[in-house]
Amino acid sequence: MSKIVTAINAMISNPALITNVIQGDMDSECFFNYDKKHSWSIIENNDGKFFLHYYPGNQEISTLASIPGEHWHEADIKSVVYTSEVLGTKEAIDSLKELNSIVREKLYGMDDVLEDIIGTGKF
Repeated sequence: MSKIVTAINAMISNPALITNVIQGDMDSECFFNYDKKHSWSIIENNDGKFFLHYYPGNQEISTLASIPGEHWHEADIKSVVYTSEVLGTKEAIDSLKELNSIVREKLYGMDDVLEDIIGTGKF
């Protein structure tokens, strides 16, 4: 298993460390921090392919998220890109799908919603 898949699985196993989730200019892209020090974004395109970007250095995700898609190529942005197509294994694709789901749930505050529902439920 590649290191990136291991890292994705670590993020999945520690969802509380995924913070500051912000919707990007492109509707399906979400930017987030992991462990308060690593900046990422994840996007699923119309063909169901995933793109996970790592932004080295101190790049602010709020700034990155606000760049319009048509101007992205003009902004000198440094990143490392991992794609489901290149990673290719079923495990890698499943991990990217799960990470995308966790990040989206955080974007919409689902942790709080689900805790509220569970807390008020009669079992």
